[in-house]
Amino acid sequence: MTRRLQLLPAALLLVAPLVAAPLRAQGVEYAPGTTKYRLLTSTKGTQTSPMGNQDFQVDARQQLTVNLAKQTKDTMVATVTLDSLSMKSAQGAPDLSRLLGSRFVSYISPTGRVYSTKPAEGSDPVLAQVTESVARFLPTYRRDLKVGLTWADTTTGKVNQQGLEVDRTIVSNYKVVGDTAVAGEQAFKVERASTVKAAGSGSAQGTPISLESVTTSNAVFFLSPKGQYLGGRQNDDINVKITIIAQGAEITIKQLAESKIEAIR
Repeated sequence: MTRRLQLLPAALLLVAPLVAAPLRAQGVEYAPGTTKYRLLTSTKGTQTSPMGNQDFQVDARQQLTVNLAKQTKDTMVATVTLDSLSMKSAQGAPDLSRLLGSRFVSYISPTGRVYSTKPAEGSDPVLAQVTESVARFLPTYRRDLKVGLTWADTTTGKVNQQGLEVDRTIVSNYKVVGDTAVAGEQAFKVERASTVKAAGSGSAQGTPISLESVTTSNAVFFLSPKGQYLGGRQNDDINVKITIIAQGAEITIKQLAESKIEAIR
């Protein structure tokens, strides 16, 4: 009999514009300081296995405190503290209070490119999944932002996904589509379309498995000329195939996730 694997949603870790004067092209870098963010994510999906199909929905709420400090001209230290985290599904609401206060430290460029990340202390498997999403919480962008600017970016590397170390490639296309105002702050409005592919093998809950995933993501984020991330929104179409190697059995997971991120000072 195929054992059902307990998997967290892959999307566990994703504004009313006002009229504003046009922003001029200028160098934009993340500014040192501390900002709190609220994240709301709703994930709907279906898991298919030899045991049948199962629909699910998971709603997650998070609050983070992000502190940015200048270390050198080309390096910033981003410290993210998990202030609150709750998840709700048809199976109930798990107690995640043990994770509160966890801190994640990343070394990034002044425009958000991640150099390295120090995971939060502890061996909780949920932390391993949260670390990756938190490490890349701040969007990457071009320093010479201006309306109409477009660019592409490809990132490769090994990451933790569903408890496995996998090889991942992210291809992203960006466009500064305009300027607006968010909560009274002028901001660049940037669209990002990404394709994420990952594959690897290992053991989950003591069972040898292989994993392949493909995610199509469309996002909008807002960045002030002073270098403050003001939030955004994101839609993810996630397809995961897990093969239980010893049995040759396949589990497929299809998810649609909607996320909203809001700066709350």
